[in-house]
Amino acid sequence: MPKVQLNTPAPDFVLNDFANKPVRLADFRGRKNVLLVFNRGFS
Repeated sequence: MPKVQLNTPAPDFVLNDFANKPVRLADFRGRKNVLLVFNRGFS
């Protein structure tokens, strides 16, 4: 998988929300948003 470069748009992806409904990053284009990533490897 290619790395995401700084200061470039993130590639589109789909994740399920808390209700298990798919949510696409593209649904938020043009709006300010924050992506949080939690790495489970540091527990």
